[in-house]
Amino acid sequence: MAEKIKTKYEKGKLIIAGKTKEIYEVLGRKDLVIMKNKDDITAFDDPKYTKTFSMKAVHATTTTSRVFEFLKKAGTPVAHKEQISSTEIVAKKVIMIPIEFVIRRFAVGSFLKRHPELTLRQEKAPLRFHRLKTELFLKTTKGKLINAEGDVLVQGLDPQKGEEDPFIVNPYDECWNLYHPKKPAWEPEANMGKTIMASSVIPELTSNNMTTVQAIQYMESVLREVFLVLEGAFNTLGIRLIDMKIEFGVDENGKILVADVIDNDSWRLRDKNWQELSKQAFRDGEDLDKVKQKYGIVASLVERFRIPEQALVIWRGSEKDDLPKVYDEIKKFINVIEVVCSGHKKTNTCLKKLNEIIGKHPEGGVLVMKVGRSNGLSPITATHTTWPVIVIPATLKSFPNDIWSSIRMPSLVPLATAWPEGNAIRMAINILAAKNPALYMWSQKQMEELDQ
Repeated sequence: MAEKIKTKYEKGKLIIAGKTKEIYEVLGRKDLVIMKNKDDITAFDDPKYTKTFSMKAVHATTTTSRVFEFLKKAGTPVAHKEQISSTEIVAKKVIMIPIEFVIRRFAVGSFLKRHPELTLRQEKAPLRFHRLKTELFLKTTKGKLINAEGDVLVQGLDPQKGEEDPFIVNPYDECWNLYHPKKPAWEPEANMGKTIMASSVIPELTSNNMTTVQAIQYMESVLREVFLVLEGAFNTLGIRLIDMKIEFGVDENGKILVADVIDNDSWRLRDKNWQELSKQAFRDGEDLDKVKQKYGIVASLVERFRIPEQALVIWRGSEKDDLPKVYDEIKKFINVIEVVCSGHKKTNTCLKKLNEIIGKHPEGGVLVMKVGRSNGLSPITATHTTWPVIVIPATLKSFPNDIWSSIRMPSLVPLATAWPEGNAIRMAINILAAKNPALYMWSQKQMEELDQ
């Protein structure tokens, strides 16, 4: 985004300078900060691998801003407020929770070092998890974790031995055991013999009437939703979201928010040919000019993220047919339209109404028809639109033979029949989810919860 953006925020003193960004106060606003990205790219928590390339800060700011704006539209609680320049973002001031929440669709990276039994031959695609795999890592710096009061909570970790950001093996317990982030649990060196009380890591949440376990469960739930809505968005562009990490903070009201940044350093992305597009390419030693190009590609991809304006049409042949239930949670992501019109008695009126709805929704939709007796409405509409048409045979229980008018179709009448009616609605949602990342997130999360 160009520097022409006019800002109403005045930058105050520097609060903290990190490896890839700086955090500043906002004059006159104790509840906000300005995050300024730098052109540095890092790897392996080792300064000798730090490099710089022009436009890194611009691409990182663009990616983070578009991602957070998109997440906010999908209902995710985020600290991001707005982008104010090509390299600066205004966000809510939060107390950061020193945990990296990692989530994986495919088994790659450090996960395979901890689970070498899942390593596949190189010529094969990596193992895909049907249910997303979540992991928590304590966020340390130079082998220590120090809280805001200056108390040392963890120390003695050796970054040279890869002990930075240890793996929390039991996040639902009050006392966390810390393991080496890159060693299998069965190796003697994996258990680093260090523990930390969960309440010392996230004490702010006690004021929010939430226990430590409840807080972890809530953040993991948000983590899943973040990944799924982004996975859905990248799917529409033919890109695979392999894994990612996010961080959370607590605002002045005790609300947990997705905070910090989500940019091309935060995930692994691969195209349809499994070529890496993210920071992993830099870790793998790829030429810096090619890495720069990939950061620009990803920044342009996230500019295309959106929730389309689709229609879910619930059409009944008569007022006597009960209205199928549509989940309230999805109504903010889609236009639900209710129509009552008989295909037999008002054929021309029905086709005019169909044409009107299609004209208002160029991004498409699905028609769910609930009709009884001889089904003329569904075949007529299915013959006059490329939108999927799904019929619910309303009189199936009382008159089973009525279903033949919904399943025995002539050629070029692509009509689907679903029973019970809840399955018809879910089928419609799944069809729309192929282009709608928010619906994909809602449907995929429910599906994965069935298989814990």
